[in-house]
Amino acid sequence: MVNSLSRLGLPQNTPPENRRLAIELAGLVVAWEKQRQAEAKVISDAEGHVQSMDMPSLTPAAGSDLTGGAINAKRPSDASGFSDDLTKRVKTENGLPTLGAMSPSSTSTPNIGTPVSAGQSDEEYKPNTAMEEMIINFLIRVALVTEPKDKEMSAMYKQALELLSQALEVWPTANVKYNYLEKLLSSLQPSGQNKDPSTALAQGLDVMNKVLEKQPHLFIRNNVHQITQLLEPCFNSKLLDIGKSLCTLLKMVFDAFPLDAMNTPSDIKLLQSKVEELIQKHLAAVTAPQISLETSIANSMISFAVSVIKTLAEGQKSFIDPFLPSLIRALQRLTRDMGMLTGSIAKQVHRMDQEPSPTTARLKSDLGAVTSNLKSILKLVSGRVMLVSECKRSISQILQTILSEKGTDASVLLTVLDIMKDWIENDFRSSSSGTSNAVLNKDIILYLQRLSQVDRQFLSTPFLEEWDGKYLQLLYRLCSDSTKYALPVRQEVFQKVERQYMLGLRAKDPEMRQKFFALYHDSLGKTLFTRLQYIIQTQEWEALSDVFWLKQGLDILLAILVEHEPITLAPNSAQVPPLMASGAVPERAGMHQVGDAPEETDGNPTSFIGLVNKHAKFLNETMKLQVADVVIPLRELAHTDANVAYHLWVLVFPIVWATLQKDEQVMLAKPMITLLSKDYHSKQQDKRPNVVQALLEGLSLSQPQPKIPSELIKFLGKTYNAWHIAVSLLESHVMLFPQETRCSEALAELYRMLNEEDVRYGLWKKRPITSETRAGLSLVQHGYWQRAQDLFYQAMSKATQGTYNNNVAKAEMCLWEEQWISCARQLNQWEVLADFAKGIENYEILLDCLWKIPEWDFLKDNVFPKAQVEDTTKFRIVQAYLALHDGSITGVTEAENRFAQGVDLALNHWWQLPEMSVQSHVPLLQQFQQLVELQESARVLVEIGNGNKQHVGTPPLGAVHGGYVDLKDILETWRLRTPNDWDNMSVWYDLLQWRNHMYNTVINAFKDFSNTNPQLHQLGYRDKAWSVNKLAHVARKQGLYDVCVTVLNKMYGYAQMEVQEAFVKIREQAKAYLEMRGEIQNGFNLISTTNLDYFPVQHKAEILRLKGEFCQKMNDGETANQSYSEAINRFKNLYKGWISWGNYCDQVYKETHEELWLEYAVSCFLQGIKYGASNARSHLARVLYLLSFDTQNEPVGKAFDRYLDQIPHWVWLSWIPQLLLSLQRPEAAHCKLVLLKIATVYPQALYYWLRTYLLERRDVASKSELGRGAVAAQQRIQQIPASVATSASLNSVESNPIASHPSASNLTPEVVNNQLPQGGSLTVSHDGSNPQGQDSDRGQTIDGNVPAGAESSQTNSAGIHDSQAGIRRNAGLSWGASAVTAFDAAKDVMEALRNKHTNLASELEVFLTEIGSRFVPLPEERLLAVVHALLHRCYKYPTATTAEVPQSLKKELSGVCRACFSADTVNKHVEFVNEYKRDFERDLDPESTSTFPATLSDLTERLKHWKNVLQSNVEDRFPAVLKLEEESRALREFHVVDVEVPGQYFADQEIAPDHTVKLDRIGADLPIVRRHGSSFRRLTIVGSDGSQRHFLVQTSLTPSARSDERMVQLFRVLNRLFDKHKESRRRHLAFHTPIIIPVWPQVRMVEDDLMYSTFGEVYEINCARYGREADLPITHFKERLNQAIIGQLSPESVADLRLHIYNEITSSLVSENVLCQYMYKTLPSCNHLWAFRKQFAVQLALSGFMSYMLQIGGRTPNKILFAKNTGKVFQNDFHPAYDANGMIEFNEPVPFRLTRNLQTFFTPFGVEGLFVSAMCAAAQSIVAPKSQHVQHHLAMFFRDELLSWSWRRPPGMPSAPAAAGGINPVEFEQKVTTNVEEVIRRIKRIAPQCFPEEDENATEPPQSVQRGVTELVEAALRPKSLCMMDPTWHPWF
Repeated sequence: MVNSLSRLGLPQNTPPENRRLAIELAGLVVAWEKQRQAEAKVISDAEGHVQSMDMPSLTPAAGSDLTGGAINAKRPSDASGFSDDLTKRVKTENGLPTLGAMSPSSTSTPNIGTPVSAGQSDEEYKPNTAMEEMIINFLIRVALVTEPKDKEMSAMYKQALELLSQALEVWPTANVKYNYLEKLLSSLQPSGQNKDPSTALAQGLDVMNKVLEKQPHLFIRNNVHQITQLLEPCFNSKLLDIGKSLCTLLKMVFDAFPLDAMNTPSDIKLLQSKVEELIQKHLAAVTAPQISLETSIANSMISFAVSVIKTLAEGQKSFIDPFLPSLIRALQRLTRDMGMLTGSIAKQVHRMDQEPSPTTARLKSDLGAVTSNLKSILKLVSGRVMLVSECKRSISQILQTILSEKGTDASVLLTVLDIMKDWIENDFRSSSSGTSNAVLNKDIILYLQRLSQVDRQFLSTPFLEEWDGKYLQLLYRLCSDSTKYALPVRQEVFQKVERQYMLGLRAKDPEMRQKFFALYHDSLGKTLFTRLQYIIQTQEWEALSDVFWLKQGLDILLAILVEHEPITLAPNSAQVPPLMASGAVPERAGMHQVGDAPEETDGNPTSFIGLVNKHAKFLNETMKLQVADVVIPLRELAHTDANVAYHLWVLVFPIVWATLQKDEQVMLAKPMITLLSKDYHSKQQDKRPNVVQALLEGLSLSQPQPKIPSELIKFLGKTYNAWHIAVSLLESHVMLFPQETRCSEALAELYRMLNEEDVRYGLWKKRPITSETRAGLSLVQHGYWQRAQDLFYQAMSKATQGTYNNNVAKAEMCLWEEQWISCARQLNQWEVLADFAKGIENYEILLDCLWKIPEWDFLKDNVFPKAQVEDTTKFRIVQAYLALHDGSITGVTEAENRFAQGVDLALNHWWQLPEMSVQSHVPLLQQFQQLVELQESARVLVEIGNGNKQHVGTPPLGAVHGGYVDLKDILETWRLRTPNDWDNMSVWYDLLQWRNHMYNTVINAFKDFSNTNPQLHQLGYRDKAWSVNKLAHVARKQGLYDVCVTVLNKMYGYAQMEVQEAFVKIREQAKAYLEMRGEIQNGFNLISTTNLDYFPVQHKAEILRLKGEFCQKMNDGETANQSYSEAINRFKNLYKGWISWGNYCDQVYKETHEELWLEYAVSCFLQGIKYGASNARSHLARVLYLLSFDTQNEPVGKAFDRYLDQIPHWVWLSWIPQLLLSLQRPEAAHCKLVLLKIATVYPQALYYWLRTYLLERRDVASKSELGRGAVAAQQRIQQIPASVATSASLNSVESNPIASHPSASNLTPEVVNNQLPQGGSLTVSHDGSNPQGQDSDRGQTIDGNVPAGAESSQTNSAGIHDSQAGIRRNAGLSWGASAVTAFDAAKDVMEALRNKHTNLASELEVFLTEIGSRFVPLPEERLLAVVHALLHRCYKYPTATTAEVPQSLKKELSGVCRACFSADTVNKHVEFVNEYKRDFERDLDPESTSTFPATLSDLTERLKHWKNVLQSNVEDRFPAVLKLEEESRALREFHVVDVEVPGQYFADQEIAPDHTVKLDRIGADLPIVRRHGSSFRRLTIVGSDGSQRHFLVQTSLTPSARSDERMVQLFRVLNRLFDKHKESRRRHLAFHTPIIIPVWPQVRMVEDDLMYSTFGEVYEINCARYGREADLPITHFKERLNQAIIGQLSPESVADLRLHIYNEITSSLVSENVLCQYMYKTLPSCNHLWAFRKQFAVQLALSGFMSYMLQIGGRTPNKILFAKNTGKVFQNDFHPAYDANGMIEFNEPVPFRLTRNLQTFFTPFGVEGLFVSAMCAAAQSIVAPKSQHVQHHLAMFFRDELLSWSWRRPPGMPSAPAAAGGINPVEFEQKVTTNVEEVIRRIKRIAPQCFPEEDENATEPPQSVQRGVTELVEAALRPKSLCMMDPTWHPWF
């Protein structure tokens, strides 16, 4: 067997299975031998003669198992591997030369005979030595022959090696020959050998290692030469596998013969020196300058050498020393390579974002090799290098390079860290004895600093955590370990490393951070000043500048809080009153004992005792809390969340600042400025929140404020997105130092950057400026550009001529120039601007103008090369325009680059802007649109270019309709994507001018297609014409008529134009001429000379209509009439024609009063509405008004009925209240028809109003049927005040949930009260001395919904009721009769509605009945409201507080006592009566004379007492939220099918009935909203779309409640006007219009905002916070005025006294910052505050405008509601009051409410900027030429107002109701007209109107167009006027 092995397995061409057989045979022999040895061993017991010393002593059994197992295990798997493709394998083996041919000794292998059987049983089967050697040599050779290139081969290879080691175990002393390796390695390769030498090398080494393991000494001695031979090829091959094997080999060699052993044989020494020489050689090669090896080669060389050194150094530390210098040099090279590779990889990645390129992959693998080498060398040398000084220097440099490189591999960094840590720690240990200290202190500091500076941002999390942990522990030990390090060392490390880099303080791990923090804490003084000084001045925070480092600062401050105090609440926090009067000790002890009661398991229901115990336990635990329990977690939280830290800092800093001494504050002021001006904050720029924001906000809240240079604040504000913090700081600076112009200029600049132009101009106007500037700015604010430009020019000329004597500030002159330029931009004067800019070389203006003219060459040659402008988006856009302008494809790529840069800049800018303010983002959004269109322009050019390429050579017809899809899409999009109509002209021009340029390009591209493809040919012409006309249209809409005409005449520039566009051009031109002064004739000529033949019929008609307008302007009525008639004949659907004609007829009617014209006018209006758009519908008011005052023959009625059916039904929806009111007037028949139509189509729009109206009318009608006597009798019964009635009726309602109609008897008293004269007696009885007749009759209603008792009890003065009855008697029947007919008419409409929508009506009925009856206030709440109103009345009474209670008040009081405790209430609410009746009557009933208060002030005190008692009872006893199921089961279970969410029909547009939001359900919670004594339930109505609407249910309304609805209706009309006018739309002017839904005559639902607060509440909250009584100023004022009332002073001195008292109150009792503080605390940030302030100012300006326009007074703080989140304002009880003649009555000394707190909140320039301009813009849009129909709306408003006024007129008035419905019609119409004219006159007085130059030259100096409003504002703010107001108006707040 043994002999056949080599023949079987070695030849080159042996098939694999043969070779495997041979190997397994050898295995079998070895296994037998093992078994034999094992048996022999058993026999010879413990004789160890078999085991040699080298053999591992494993038990034979185990051994044999192993082998057998191994062989068996291998067999099946291998077999399976090669059955399939045996043949292939055989072929591959064929080419191998036989081993025989290779090794000389193979031939001489002795042929061994069979072993001689010597007869000893154990030795019998033992192979002889020759056999052993043969097997071993065979295995070696097989291993070398087998090339492990596939699975099967490598299995064989492994098996051979495995067997080899087993064989060596079995025969340890066998002589292994290795000489045939030489041949293998000799470079002479026999021909035909294709085996790769390196593979052979690897195999050889493997085999050697196997042998060496078993017999090192023997083998080495025998084969030392072979090993030496192997070395060089190994080193040269540089393969890692070989390296590993070689290392193992050498390790064994060196282990067997250590270097320093004495008796090493010489040849082995030779071997050792050869190794060293090779290592040196290789390392030298790598670093040699002359040979520059490629990176990958060098890498492998280094790693090979290093691994060898490493292996050898393991056994012997000093082995490395000779190699140190070369290793260091290698390190230097590697470090360089690493830097280069990282750089090039970064570049590659940057370049190839899409897919990784092969080079990147190669570079990455190189980098991997470099880094691993780096690490191994570093680890190698770290132990020894410090002992060699020259190496020490160089390695320090290397490490520094590694640490400072960007993007160094994390593992390398960690290696460096480990090494340094090792050096620092070990050396310190050894240095205790004072021997050589390799690492000095300064080195340590240096290393630590280096480590601190490592750029860690690229590290992944696990690496980062490991790094931080290791480094910080090292640092902390150095700073704090006193046992090991001396104090100076510790301090130096702390100061130079930790304090400089603060890595400890920013550690992620809280424990580590706290350890370091303790070091800081201990090193600082414990006073607030030292700590604050440390934060602001001492510590440099640069190292932390990339994080929100104030959290560290906070820690430093908060650490000195006294932590072991118990926590106490601030004195003004909300606290629960104590349970026991005084917690005595025994009870406490008891509580403790109870605390240990057994816990109840969750399953059991909790018992009461259990609950109490649990609570007691909780209270006990809470009581023990200390300050530390809150502060420490808070500080930790601040570390994880920068927002928490931000808020904490803003809270803490002002408190700390306030505790400092004056001199300390002064000491910190300069350092604060220095800190704020540090450069390193720039890392914070993109962080939100950032440190600068927090520092600034903290400063802005500090008192006294350190003064910071205003330029610095401005810079910080704009750079760190602290805009509004900076703005508020600068605002306070401007107020404190009004002389400092720098502050104002910085602030103005910030406003400009935020695009807040109004406020900016307001700020300017508050400065001392010339009248030209003032007038010019106000013209600019309202869009009168031309006039403003002239004014500024005039000012500049005056200044140059020296008129001003050099008194004008430089800033103001700059303002003139800037405004002149901006006016020129708005007026499109680009040529003028360009000339101006060329003159002064202003490149910014040139960049803006030249491309519009266009002067491309000048731009290219003279501007771009020289322009030194900052890199803005605008600049990039112009560059791109220049690149694209000639239409060449080459420009496209450049333009796209510019586009990308522009977008980047714009996005950066966007991120720098404040989050909330819309205004500041608008210019950017406009730039984004320019950018998008730039990109599209590039696509247009590409498309044209591609199209032209295709069409070359093919007939152009090929391109007929197929191509240019993209192009057409883009041009189509451009038409749809235009700016807003209210955007400035410059915005429009910027966009459309560039488009025109592109249209020219398109026209040129397709100019030859006129025959082949006319559609393409026309494309550019059509769009360009459209764009020019659009621009002109916008200019005309904005009132720039000259611009409009210029654009139309100059901009198009081609001869041909489409018919449609030609028509638009003519129309725009004509309309512009109509409005221009002195151009009427030109316009008329233009229209007259137009050839109509080209135009389609509707265009002809429109041109004729325009002709009519010109004739009308020229007072040629006849021609005008003909033109209109002809226009309508041409095209019947021309709604504008109908309206113009109607206006003409209306005008003629007004002049002639001929009925025919009236009928014509109404017919035209109705036709116009039928065909028309929204501005036609606004004429409906005129139609209804004319219908109301129809003449004898009813011409209006006839026309109305004729066209009624053709008018869409939805048009009438907004007029339902007017139509219903008309039912009791002569026009009832016509209105009933309309209502019947609405009832069928829009039942829900009508139902609520109709039902309420029916109930009101029914009661009046039923009364009138009782006959006169009955009426009078009933009214005598009614002398008990109506609040009895109210409560009675509501109670009766509560007691029986009524069916669909509440019975008449229920409602009678309420409605009588509705018709009762309200409040008249008050005005009669004490109007003499009260400067406020108006408020006297409405002041008593707080929120307009106090129970009627509060008002109607005024009617008690003697004998009124008789006279009342008398008046009723005279006209009772006629008036009643109208009520009866009205009731019948309404009933018919209701029946029609019910028949058509039965289910809906019944659902709505349930809904409304429940709401009306269930959600009424409780008697306590009602009583509270009454007391509130009475107290108000006492304050208003103009008698002295020391005087006796006036008679009328006594009457009211007795009425109240009777009403609130009436028989009905006594039965229903027994508890209520028992509790309050006796005390209340004792205190307040005039009949209990003994206890009734003697003077007015006593009565006031008692009422105050009752108010407090009732208020606390109401708030404590009743829940704040009621549950719907308890209040109204019916609504909880309400199953809705048809009901919609109410209030969807108010928008003036068509509503498809199936598109409305249905009612889904009513919210389960009913919060009770309490405002100033009244309590309402708030319903939440959930819509089918998930929306929620909140409604307050208001009960016990006063009769004027309907006026609120009329006002809201008027608001809606005005909102539509505001939307149409540029100036008002630009400022987002809009009244807030809540939905008001009537439920019953005295109950309504009013939409409510959850965020509503009243202005009065702000004041009350402030008073409560500081523990002041809210009414104190009022009582103070009244007491001080007593002497004036008693009549001891003349009127002048009374005024002085009032002013004096007013000043006292403002200085000592009410501060002017109440609202500011409240809003600051309410809103989350300064950005929100600014947005709120702006919106609130605009809303209040609109309210003020309405107050002035309709002369509405009585604006007490309680009536002003505002939403805290949106700033929307709603005024309660906001409607005019009328005098005896039905004229608006108003006698307040101020025009509207704008008091100190409001002014302080808006700041003076906010008032001047926002408030004034909003008010002016509102007036401007109402007097605009397009807004004439406002008069008709006002006329309808006054018609309704005066109708209701005439019904509730107080008795004793001159005109008794004569005709049906009150006054005689002529007189009535007269009153309405007078009121309307008065209102319009007032608006015109304040509206900014710009008269052309010739009128204005008279006024010198020029006047501001805002002067009307400015005067009103001054009047509203004037203390002299304010002090004349009633004290309940709170003029001081």
